[in-house]
Amino acid sequence: MIRRCYLLLLIKTLFAHDPKLDSPDWTSYSRVGYVNVTDNSGLATYARIKRTTNHSFRDLRLYANIFEKEQDIRLRQKSSRIFINIPWIYNFTTISYQRNTLVDISLRYHYNQGIGFFLQKKEQHNTTIELGIAYDMSDYLNDTRKTSYAKLSLTNDQSFKNLSSKVEINYFQQITDVNTYNLSRFQTMIEVYIKTINNFNLLVGGYQEFPRKQNFNNKNTIFYFTINWKKKLEWSL
Repeated sequence: MIRRCYLLLLIKTLFAHDPKLDSPDWTSYSRVGYVNVTDNSGLATYARIKRTTNHSFRDLRLYANIFEKEQDIRLRQKSSRIFINIPWIYNFTTISYQRNTLVDISLRYHYNQGIGFFLQKKEQHNTTIELGIAYDMSDYLNDTRKTSYAKLSLTNDQSFKNLSSKVEINYFQQITDVNTYNLSRFQTMIEVYIKTINNFNLLVGGYQEFPRKQNFNNKNTIFYFTINWKKKLEWSL
């Protein structure tokens, strides 16, 4: 009983915060432009809402790349909270849905959670590494089979006077049904932002997902060139 009370007190202390000193900051992001995958060209769109405080982060993103006959649509929600007494560690939870007819994904549901570490946390430079567990259902509409993974993720953000960049590398190592299926995979994203006027900038980026045990497939490589803008939201929720 004493141990349980101590554990509850410890958790309360780690996550305690003063609402007056931890007011939320809301920002919206949008983009529109050109996307290309091998011989397919189309419209790239993106919408994002981000809510941050001194100790928490919530983020909702929608990627929608529309081609003449194909679609690549990703919806992702992520939330995380920093341990107040250990400010270089945070926990996170991510939920996403993806439809990508380019590689025959009708609808994939994915969930992961774990612990993240700030390797570098500055206004102009930010680097994090995340460790966690994950599972997904690759045929969400027709099957209930869940595949489990160990997750390793690295994110790096750099900002300069007229240029900024973002690099994300995710690796999912399958830990169930390994002898039957091998769905271990890398996911990589690189984006370069060229600052123009006010809150607008030009963005050049690429996203790639490829299985570890299969041949490289160009259909997994998406390149895009867009106009990007952001806006502060006067929300207090």
